[in-house]
Amino acid sequence: MTKSRSHTLRIPDSSKAAAGAALDAVTELGDAVPDTGLDLYLEYGAKQLRNHLPAQILDALAQWRHTPTAWLTLANLPGPHEPVPTPRGGFCDESLLRTPNLVHFGILRLLGLTPIAYPWENDGRLIRNVAPRTASARTLTSWGYAQPLDWHTDDSVLDHRPDAHPAKAIPHYLSFIGMRNDEQVPTELLPLDTLLETLPTRTAEALRRPDFTVTAPESYTTDDDGRPLSRSGVPMLWTLPDGNPALRYGPGRLTGLTDEAHEALANLEHHAAALPGTPVLIEEGGFHIFDNRRVMHRRVPFQPLPEGQARWLRRCYAYRPTAGLAPVD
Repeated sequence: MTKSRSHTLRIPDSSKAAAGAALDAVTELGDAVPDTGLDLYLEYGAKQLRNHLPAQILDALAQWRHTPTAWLTLANLPGPHEPVPTPRGGFCDESLLRTPNLVHFGILRLLGLTPIAYPWENDGRLIRNVAPRTASARTLTSWGYAQPLDWHTDDSVLDHRPDAHPAKAIPHYLSFIGMRNDEQVPTELLPLDTLLETLPTRTAEALRRPDFTVTAPESYTTDDDGRPLSRSGVPMLWTLPDGNPALRYGPGRLTGLTDEAHEALANLEHHAAALPGTPVLIEEGGFHIFDNRRVMHRRVPFQPLPEGQARWLRRCYAYRPTAGLAPVD
């Protein structure tokens, strides 16, 4: 369990001010936003962070890059030059968010990760604004807030195999930048290592068999034929190339194809429900990243603050590049 504990790095105020000024002064972006100039945001964000973050912070990021823990948190990073209201409709003017975008993508570059977007989710954009949307209040999505989001991993319907192309694969990481969180709503994390310690061996063995069907969540559009995305004959549990166990799970999204698989799924849900998890508070100026295959997450329902002031996180999926990827079909 120890290896899954959170590690928080706090940026000193002086470094925050220096990095913020340097990032505000970046002129090489032109009119580009992350979706049109990703390489620029990765390059210049990483360059300015290397120049202005303390050596011990950079050393810790380099260590994480080579030996990643299940999650990592940074605090006290620079934000936009002027306050930006929380978006009401899910999307916002990215040109107002150059500094937090340079921070976000710069850190991902320093961690050796590559951002990824999926064409059927979030309109194919890299950044998802995790913010309350009145029309989506009771939906089980990152725009909802009136219903709990129970333990899950993101995009479980995608390919789990290590040679899957990133555009078709379960995202390796979820990364977040905190814009505001005055409601103090935590993201709760449950490491798979912790869950597996409670499961009978027979259950874990059954979860490793390709005896499950998984369907996509509400935030996905349908496939080219208008049908909900689904995948059948897959395991719920497998082993990553680095030896860590990995899981796909979403409440109501998986079905066991055999009696043993059905029982194993029910047993996993029973044990997960009894575990408290670890709350992580992503506040203004915070960066947080966790391994989507090694950690389940959830969020309690909450009442947002008034318009423009509500909780707002910025999420981007990322993957660790590897050789020998399968081609995209």
